[in-house]
Amino acid sequence: MSTQPPADPETSGAPEYSATPHDNPGPRLLYAVRHGQSTINAGIRPASPAEADDMVIELTDLGKRQAAALGRWAAALSPEQLPEIVLCSPYRRAVQTWQLAEAELRAAGVALPCRVTDPRLYDRFRGTLAHIPVSEVRERYPELYAAEQADPLGYRPPGGESFHDVAARVAGVLDRIAADTRHRRVLIVAHDAVILLLRRLLEHLDDAGTLAVAAQGLAGNASVTAWAEEAGDYRLLYYDHRAHLPRT
Repeated sequence: MSTQPPADPETSGAPEYSATPHDNPGPRLLYAVRHGQSTINAGIRPASPAEADDMVIELTDLGKRQAAALGRWAAALSPEQLPEIVLCSPYRRAVQTWQLAEAELRAAGVALPCRVTDPRLYDRFRGTLAHIPVSEVRERYPELYAAEQADPLGYRPPGGESFHDVAARVAGVLDRIAADTRHRRVLIVAHDAVILLLRRLLEHLDDAGTLAVAAQGLAGNASVTAWAEEAGDYRLLYYDHRAHLPRT
């Protein structure tokens, strides 16, 4: 059965990003990227409990190409838009995504942002329902399916998290970003649930607004969402941007 990620000994608690003032502040930008296509995204069910561990699920070949395309997208940004720090989920599929993107930046001769693994950026943990398709949950566990349908954001599967739980830990990441006076442009590499809850928090969405975003479609693999800071708040620039991605 999939397990929650253990605390990274180098980043346990609330990791310090930086408290040193920036020499040239410039624009404050926040990017959020979903990892490239994983084996689970491609419909490949885990063959063993070890393979079902969320921490070790890997990218598919398409996911690797998507990650490289993400790197080329980043390499084409102007210096005033290029991220200065990357905050990454501890899950392998997210780490792989940034490693492959970073290789493209290096090949293009672009200055590499520093990277911090933040243990709070892992995907929503669904407990005993991890990796079970919704259609199968409805058939095998009708009472659990009904409970989640009745309260989509507040429901906790047995041993798992609600979306509100995810929002609470993502809020801690945003607090740390706000306290970081050095890095003005931040890129988060994480998961669709994290990006959904970033929208909730940054755009002050209530439950109805959050569900409306989800109904329109969650962020796709290796897509980019961006916000700009304005008067101490954030304005959405674009959501689920995929123009840089390969079709196959």
